[in-house]
Amino acid sequence: YVSMCEQNKLSLVDVDLLRCLSCDLIPKLLIEKYLVEICRSQNVPFEPDPTIMAQDEFWTIGQRYIQNASVNDEKRPPPPPSSGGAPSTGGHGSGGSYVSSPNVHFTQPSAPEFEKPPPTYSALSVMFSL
Repeated sequence: YVSMCEQNKLSLVDVDLLRCLSCDLIPKLLIEKYLVEICRSQNVPFEPDPTIMAQDEFWTIGQRYIQNASVNDEKRPPPPPSSGGAPSTGGHGSGGSYVSSPNVHFTQPSAPEFEKPPPTYSALSVMFSL
């Protein structure tokens, strides 16, 4: 009887219960992503299983980008010099020096003021206890 219930041959076991008891309850891709994040947060080297991660299209695209990045590095122009800015040949008198922009502070909009304060919890409990 037990083996027949496990296989649901008698159709007496709820389908949701069978699904919950299944070994495939958690997708392997989700487990693999959790392992990647746990190892990343603990600075532990971990290489995910490529056959499982191939189900994730973003991971697949990222792998293609990483593989093609070494080929594209040869075609990229050299990085700009780190001298703080390019010299200016214009008539602005900057002489190639770096001009910093002023600090701009953005403020968050504030909520409108109440004409009278909102009721307190004690006032509400008196109103609803009637």
